[in-house]
Amino acid sequence: MGAGRLTRKIGIVAVGRAASALSIIAVNAIVARAWSVEECGLFGATWFLGNTLVPIFLLGLPTSLLYFFPLRTNRGALVGQALGCLLASGLLLSATLYFFGPHISQWLEGGLARNHPITPYLWPIIPYLFSIVVGGFVEAALVASDREIGLAWLNLAMGASLVAAALGALFLGLRPEQTLALFSGLGLGRLATGFWLVRRALGGQSWWDWAGLGEFLRYARPIGFNDAVGSLSRFVDRFVVGYFFAAGTFAQYHFGAIEVPVSLLLAAIVSVLVPEISRLYQDRRLDEIQALWQRAVSRLALVVLPLAAFLLVFADPFIGWIFPAGYARSAWVFRLYLLVLPLRCAIYNPLLVGMGKARWALWGSLGDLGCNVVLSLALVHYLLEVRPEWAFLGPAVATVCSTYFQVAFLLAAIGGHLHWSLRRILPWGRLLRIGAFAGGAALASRWVTSGLSGELLQLMAGGICFLVAMGGLVWTNPGDRAELREVFAAFSGRDNR
Repeated sequence: MGAGRLTRKIGIVAVGRAASALSIIAVNAIVARAWSVEECGLFGATWFLGNTLVPIFLLGLPTSLLYFFPLRTNRGALVGQALGCLLASGLLLSATLYFFGPHISQWLEGGLARNHPITPYLWPIIPYLFSIVVGGFVEAALVASDREIGLAWLNLAMGASLVAAALGALFLGLRPEQTLALFSGLGLGRLATGFWLVRRALGGQSWWDWAGLGEFLRYARPIGFNDAVGSLSRFVDRFVVGYFFAAGTFAQYHFGAIEVPVSLLLAAIVSVLVPEISRLYQDRRLDEIQALWQRAVSRLALVVLPLAAFLLVFADPFIGWIFPAGYARSAWVFRLYLLVLPLRCAIYNPLLVGMGKARWALWGSLGDLGCNVVLSLALVHYLLEVRPEWAFLGPAVATVCSTYFQVAFLLAAIGGHLHWSLRRILPWGRLLRIGAFAGGAALASRWVTSGLSGELLQLMAGGICFLVAMGGLVWTNPGDRAELREVFAAFSGRDNR
């Protein structure tokens, strides 16, 4: 697949994923105005618990499907195997949450669930989580079948539906339990639509052939372990906050730990590049893999580094615009999480999975999890003694530090296996140049707009100033200018090489 076609495909998948991420931010902003801070804390805890468990119960099957799709002739059977396994896993997840919900509430009684049990919030969202797990095959099958446009429309529709449901809480007085139940109905509708889209993409191929199931599951096993550990590591900070602090503090932390849509762009890149790298690695075309990797990092840097710089400098007006005044402390959590964003310029899992080295990502995730747990607990205990008003930030600091350690390990493992030197792993010069441009443009924009009143006005004026300054700086470099032209050509459909 040509570079332009890959870029366009990644962009289309990313649009749908970004719509999903932005819809969650919008939902949080809406319910923060509809419910009390304690209710928002319990709503957020339910949501984060589901987001923690879903990757665990996906068992690595969607990524394994991406790997095997270009290698199998009967692709319908491969999709059917993934669907059957995910259906069983979704039922197991539903039973687990139904029967162990009260135990989770008891575990959090010292903190988040001190005066409010979480079980009434947990049970209504079970069908939604079931639909997400069972529908795990949909995105992988549509992307691998070159049906990414249908997938993007599906995600856009789902995101808009979630926002509409949240507006029901604001204008119709829906309670959190009712809103979560409405989310479940929407999730089941998305599952049915996704199933129909995949059936159309695969035509009349049979789904009921179990040949090759063992190989499929064996490949998925280390990926599933890695995803499970990575999910626990990603949300361990919220477990710690939920255990030590009340629901109101948890809401401030959870709403501040915003998932910038860049991570969804990375997930789109993973979905598109895993089959491509798998094909190239089978043919031992390592130079082409390096070129693909370097091109992906360079183009990501043009998005990730400017976005990180702008949001870091404009964190206060950004949080103040999204959430009511009672969530002002969320800006500090948001800033800390933004320190991880520059690491997203590089993508690691496509290389590891495409080379059949998913176990390395597992070891990195295990180290990240262990470091995160130890640092989170240590910092919370220490800050509760010396600065209790800032103790809730301890897990965010631990998350940032452990993520940097994990990335250093993954880069060393990739470079060692492919015999790439440290200079060849990443385009350091371009990253430093773009980062310096972005930092300078963001600081200048903040200085120019600091006297304006109102968060929205500051963001709009600052955004315009930043885009003009950043665009001018990037356009002065011939290499960056060429990259931008190629990206625009790919998205416009003029470059399908």
